[in-house]
Amino acid sequence: MKKTVSRKQFLQQMAWLSGGVAWGMGSMTGKAYAQMPAAFASAAGSLRGKALVIIQLNGGNDGLNTIIPAEDDIYFSKRPDIAIKKENGLPISNGMYFHPAMTGIKKLYDEGQVSVIQNIGYDNPNRSHFRATDIWNTGSDANVLWDEGWASRYLTTKYPSFPMKFPKDPMAIQLGSVESLLFQSDMGRFGTVFEDPNLFYQLVNGSSADTDLPPATMAGDELGFLKQVATSSIQYASVIQAGANKGKNSFTYPTTNLAKQLAIIAKLISGGLETPIYLANIGGFDTHSNQLNQHLNLWKTISDAVSSFQNDLKNQGLDEYVSVMTFSEFGRRLNQNGTTGTDHGTAAPMLVVGKTVKGGLVGPNPNLKNLDSNGDIKFVYDYRQVYSTVLRDHLGLDAVNTQSIFKQSFERLPIYNNSPETLPENSSLELVNPVPNPVEDYAFLQYSVFAPNTFETKQTIRLAVYDLSGQEVQQIYSGEKAIGSYQMTLDLSRLSAGFYIISLSSSTGQRINRRMIKQ
Repeated sequence: MKKTVSRKQFLQQMAWLSGGVAWGMGSMTGKAYAQMPAAFASAAGSLRGKALVIIQLNGGNDGLNTIIPAEDDIYFSKRPDIAIKKENGLPISNGMYFHPAMTGIKKLYDEGQVSVIQNIGYDNPNRSHFRATDIWNTGSDANVLWDEGWASRYLTTKYPSFPMKFPKDPMAIQLGSVESLLFQSDMGRFGTVFEDPNLFYQLVNGSSADTDLPPATMAGDELGFLKQVATSSIQYASVIQAGANKGKNSFTYPTTNLAKQLAIIAKLISGGLETPIYLANIGGFDTHSNQLNQHLNLWKTISDAVSSFQNDLKNQGLDEYVSVMTFSEFGRRLNQNGTTGTDHGTAAPMLVVGKTVKGGLVGPNPNLKNLDSNGDIKFVYDYRQVYSTVLRDHLGLDAVNTQSIFKQSFERLPIYNNSPETLPENSSLELVNPVPNPVEDYAFLQYSVFAPNTFETKQTIRLAVYDLSGQEVQQIYSGEKAIGSYQMTLDLSRLSAGFYIISLSSSTGQRINRRMIKQ
């Protein structure tokens, strides 16, 4: 899906490239400052340098033969020829097993570096490869058509001066040939796409930006988009080559295509690039027939590549800055088909790998008795809960901007060490620690209200400050709030110095407390 840049945006960018008016406002625009108070911005700035590596499993990965319910009799009765036996699987916990080819990932799991999130999906799932991939890439509901990637919307918040001003490093890098919708936006092209850094440099070396303004026609707008694509490629060719030359690999990778992609990413991170999002791809998951051998080879490829990548980062002291996340456009049916394969299904697991993850199995096992009306596994957690958790707990985005990316709030999952400790069904509120803390006169506060059940759109809440004896000393808010995330600046100038509790409670009986020091 091709994106277009508005004529105003394009004219602004070309003016900047040709030495005209400086349209940018440094690294942070006035709009961004309005959204993020200085105290909170400084806290978020401490997270600079984090990177997310996304591995897309193209074709629809069979989740039941990836994370295997090898102690569930229904699994074997529905898959007489392709079920993987308990004695062949790699044990996780709670009756679940890794595919036997996933020895590298199993080792990382045993070291506490892999979170396995079960039953990921969304309402009214789509079984078309193209449409389902678009849904996962944009972060939309199934019945809504969006043409901007969720990652590009995050990058818009991180680089508010773009497209009038380019950051020094690529905003996103994709290993491949055709740019993913994940990085497309109304603001322009956020991704830089290549297969080999040096070849990429050679292709654009000696090129220069074409700063001639296109005609004020529909064709001119299309030409404007193509010029922006070329400009950003030229802009970053030397940066990418320099990073690749400066960086290194400290571990020997397999010779597979995915391993080569991850080796390039590791080298660029090692070379100092501050690119926040990378995308790698592996195909072949549309296993309608003869699934066993094909699926085994795919997961051996992924497992060996990811474990090599993690070892490489660990050897270079970079592993705490990087997370790996896998996704596929859908899972596959519980029943095997007539050609010893599986057909398009719904819910499936996702993996998040890294030094800072909690590690372990997240969520209940797939319920093979209670299927949906099509005979498929019901999802338990929305895929945007995983995205929201990664954005907030790894990349450091705040709750309000995360909500704006998906146009609704999603409760986070216990994936990272700094994620919520419990699963979302046990909570309907979230209260973030006040910033700064200790506080003098004013504090920045964020909180979120979630639906206790599917049908509710608001909750009655109370937000107040208490002293250590439990006496309320300042009411902040009492009343109904619509489901969503909120931010506010608290005037605490009337409080005397000491220790206090900020408490958020709801009519459901839940209460969350945060300690605060008043100077």
